[in-house]
Amino acid sequence: MIQFINVSKVYPNGNKALADVSFQVDKGEFVFLVGPSGAGKSTVIRMMFREELPTRGQIMIGGKSILRLRRSEIPILRRNMGVVFQDYRLLSDRTAYENIAFAMQVVEAAPWEIRERVPQVLEMVGLSHRADHYPHQLSGGEQQRVAIARAIVNNPRILVADEPTGNLDAETSWQIIHLLNEINKRGTTIVVATHNREIVTTMRKRVLTLEGGALVRDVERGTVRREA
Repeated sequence: MIQFINVSKVYPNGNKALADVSFQVDKGEFVFLVGPSGAGKSTVIRMMFREELPTRGQIMIGGKSILRLRRSEIPILRRNMGVVFQDYRLLSDRTAYENIAFAMQVVEAAPWEIRERVPQVLEMVGLSHRADHYPHQLSGGEQQRVAIARAIVNNPRILVADEPTGNLDAETSWQIIHLLNEINKRGTTIVVATHNREIVTTMRKRVLTLEGGALVRDVERGTVRREA
């Protein structure tokens, strides 16, 4: 489903974000990407949905090289990949319902599909009663649930999340992780970059550890060492 092959990234200022990183994530897996700040986690996430390109190496999504995609093919890649960010990135002038519907409007879904699908995902994330609320009227956890609903509304094959619990308290963080786990059980491949050692250790999913831009560990049902 996702394959990084000897991927390196060096920025114009000389900063080496990734160094010869190789791994594969199979269909239906739930993988945590961990490591200290500056280890390269966010760079990996951004490369998955082609917000950044590697300096060297190859990235395959669904058996296709995303480096060779024509400009017109990039939106197709992103339709099949939901993305969740630490800072939610909701549209402040739109309600929860409208934020989610917008993701369907972008891919030119029919109005009847939007009317049918948006309430479904609002119910899935437990926010049917908050559909008409604007982001400033929602808690941080509720905003992140809207962001997750928006990410999955088009039924993506892959969901990637960059520090999705970074701005949340412990109880809300667990609610978000359990929600992601439920989405994974429905067949969606999930990759989560996180600093949260307790969540990673408790969940016992596969763990990829980055240090200094290099992949230093790949552990099934892993935990996080203190230095990570």
